[in-house]
Amino acid sequence: MDVTVTLSLVKIVTFASLSLLCWAIYAGLRTEPALAWLAAAVLIGGVEVVVLSQLQSSDAELVVIAMLLPLAYLCVGQSTRLMTRDLRQYRLLIGAVVGLAAGSLVLLALDVPFIYQTLPLQMACGLAILESVWRIVRRPDRSWLDIALAVALCAVAGIFLVRLPLFPVLFDSAASYQAVKTSGPETVLLIASGLLTPLVVFLLLARIIGGVIARYRMRAERDAMTGLLNRRGFDQSLARMPRGGGTLVLCDIDHFKQVNDRYGHSVGDSVIRAFAELIARTGCCAGRIGGEEFALILPDCEARAAAMVADDLRLAFHQGMHDGIAPGHRISASFGIAEYAAGESIEAALPKADRALYQAKHAGRNRVVVYAQPVDATEACCAAA
Repeated sequence: MDVTVTLSLVKIVTFASLSLLCWAIYAGLRTEPALAWLAAAVLIGGVEVVVLSQLQSSDAELVVIAMLLPLAYLCVGQSTRLMTRDLRQYRLLIGAVVGLAAGSLVLLALDVPFIYQTLPLQMACGLAILESVWRIVRRPDRSWLDIALAVALCAVAGIFLVRLPLFPVLFDSAASYQAVKTSGPETVLLIASGLLTPLVVFLLLARIIGGVIARYRMRAERDAMTGLLNRRGFDQSLARMPRGGGTLVLCDIDHFKQVNDRYGHSVGDSVIRAFAELIARTGCCAGRIGGEEFALILPDCEARAAAMVADDLRLAFHQGMHDGIAPGHRISASFGIAEYAAGESIEAALPKADRALYQAKHAGRNRVVVYAQPVDATEACCAAA
């Protein structure tokens, strides 16, 4: 059987399977447009292979390739754009890809030798693929999957770009499309492309699905308003924490109901976000465990040091200005602290910290209280400034 026919059959089966897989996953998720663009790219690639297998004219094949192949890789670029959350559109690059592909068609119409007709098209496909690589390498939080995808895309781009210096050297300027297509070097490049393309699709598919799962997990474990852990996520973090000893801090915004009643819930929400930003800056495990209630874990930290951290938070919050709050109205927070020893469950410190927080509220609010210490002791209570 002819090698070209065999490759075409393999490509048809591969693209059809990948297209069905992408569309099936997209139909299941429905809310992931990156999958729709990937499915469109695979579908375009499949249509191209099917159409080419039916055409008998070399010129018609070149027209189909010049029209569909860059379009498929531009769709991959859009899929990568949405996957990486890099929403900028590189319009000049897209224009260059379209212009180069159109240039190949113009050269075909002018009956320029094939070796020179195809060069703008090869450059167009290489540029379209490198757009996706650029978006991936710019991500600050690249994973091993991102790196593998970038490497695979670079390899595919290399297959197109290597033809730019290779074809004029290996082939006579009068070489026909069929002569180049059935040559040994081009067969090797087609086989490499046939192997790498499914790999790119699978890696991109895995990266998109992984991102969806990560977002669902974050929504399940994170508070939508503040970005801190919610009660479920905080409890799970407690269970995963190494039991090397440390301090648990519970915090509560004082008279928060009055803030909502006087200024409205939107202002109350902004106050909650401001307090959440403060405790998030500590870099420790922090969560919003109730409406205006927060918790903070300081591992390998004694109660005295934790009280100093908590008092810094208290002062910063009390002295800060909040949008929508009257200038003379200072909002405060109370803190309860409980230490847990090495090997002791952090959950055991929760009722202790809660009791210390109750003491802080009972003693007048806007203060820090350490569990099991007298409320009026200097080291246990940081009174309102």
